[in-house]
Amino acid sequence: MRRPSVFVGKDPEKEFRYGSRNWLLHARYVRGEHSMCLDLADDLQKNADNTHRYAHYVKGLVYADAGRHQEALERFHSCIRLQPSDPEPLKQVAKSLSCQGRYQLSLEAYLEADKLTKHPDSDIYCALAECASNLGQIERGVEWARAAVQAGGGERAGALLARLLLASGDTIGASEAYDQAITMHACGADTLAAAGALRLRAGAPREAFQLLGAALAQQPSQHAAALALAAMMLQHRDLDAALARLKAALSAHPTCVAAHSNLGLALMAKKKYVAALTCLQRAVWSAPLSARAAHNLGLALLLCRRPASAFCRLATAAALQPRQPYTVLLIGIALERLGDARADAAYARAAALAPGDALVRLNRAGRLARSGHAGKAVEEARAVAEILQREKPDAQLSSSLATLLALLRDAGVQLSDLPDHLPCANTPDDLPEDDMTADEV
Repeated sequence: MRRPSVFVGKDPEKEFRYGSRNWLLHARYVRGEHSMCLDLADDLQKNADNTHRYAHYVKGLVYADAGRHQEALERFHSCIRLQPSDPEPLKQVAKSLSCQGRYQLSLEAYLEADKLTKHPDSDIYCALAECASNLGQIERGVEWARAAVQAGGGERAGALLARLLLASGDTIGASEAYDQAITMHACGADTLAAAGALRLRAGAPREAFQLLGAALAQQPSQHAAALALAAMMLQHRDLDAALARLKAALSAHPTCVAAHSNLGLALMAKKKYVAALTCLQRAVWSAPLSARAAHNLGLALLLCRRPASAFCRLATAAALQPRQPYTVLLIGIALERLGDARADAAYARAAALAPGDALVRLNRAGRLARSGHAGKAVEEARAVAEILQREKPDAQLSSSLATLLALLRDAGVQLSDLPDHLPCANTPDDLPEDDMTADEV
C-alpha cells in the first residue's frame, strides 16, 4: 500500500508531532487492528482540526475492508479535497465504486487517476480493463490489459489479458498471453490451472498435464486444476486416480457441481451405483438450474433401470437446454422403456437437432426397426453409413451399425442400397484422444 504524504499545517513542530504517528497508524492497519486504528485516526484528526489526510485515507481503507463502501468514499473524498493532485485516494474511490457495481463511474475515476500519475501505472490499467470487461466492452478491455502488460503489470496483467482474449474468442492469442506470463513471471496456481485448462481444450494433453501438475504442486487445494486432471484421467480410464483428484477438489470446494457430477459418473463406471446416484443428486441439489447436472443424473437413473425417474430429470434438463440432442435422445429411450408412444417423436426431434450425428441417427434407426418401420430404419442406417464414411472411423458405432444391418437382413429386409463394407474402424487402442474440458465426462 502506497502511503501518501501528510500535510498537517505550516508549523514544522506541529507537523512533526502529529505526522510522526503515521507509522503507528500504518502498523495497526496492516496488523488488522482496525478498532485501534480508527481510535488513533480520530485522535489525530482532533489534534489536526480534521485536516490529517493520512488519517482520512486509512479510515477509508478500514471502511472499505469492512464493506462500508459509502463511508469509505466519504473519507477518500476528504483526502482529495485536501490534496487534489494525489492519485492514490482517487484510485481507492474508483475501487470502492467498482465494488458497488458502479462500473461506469469507476472507469471514469480510474481515467482521472491515470491523468494524475506521472508514470504508467499497471494497477490502473488492469482496473480499467476489468471495468471495461464488466461493461461489456471486451475489445477496449483487451487494449487496457495490453497496456498493463507493457507497463510491467506482471502475472496479474498477463492473466487478465489472456482471460479477456479468451472471452473475445481469440483462443490462440489467449494461449500466447498465458505462455508469456508463465515464461516472464513466477505465476501462481490459479494462472497455471487456467493455462492448463486452455491447453486441454486446445488438444495438447501433455502440456496441459504439466501445467496442471505444477498448479497442484504449488497449491494442492486448487480445485480447477484437480477437476481438469480428473477429466484427463477419466478419458484414459484411470478411474482410481480420477476419484482421488475429484475427492481433493471436493475437499477444497464442497459445493462444486462439476466435481460432484464427475465423481458420480466415475463411480458409475466402477459400478458403485448407490454412491454414484448420491453424488449426482448432490450436484442437482447444488445447482437446480444446471442442465448438465440434470442430464447426468437422468443418464445414471436410466442405466439403473429407473426410466420414470430418469424421464423426470431429463425433462428438466431439456426444459433448461431445449436444443441439446443427447438429452432429447435419452428422453426417447426412457419413453420407449416406459412403453410411451411419444418415444418416436423424441427420437425424431433428436435427429432433427443433430442430423449429422451418427450416434443419434443410429439410435433412431434402432427404434424404427423395433417399432416395425423397416423401410425407414433402412433409410436411417444408410444415413449413418454415409456419416461414418465422411467422419473419422468409430469402432463402437461401426460395430453397432453392423449388428443392426445383420438383424435387418435376418428379418428379410433388402439392403441393396447400403454399402457392402462398413467404414474401417480403428481398434480402441489406436483411437485418437478426444478433447475433454474440466467439467465434462
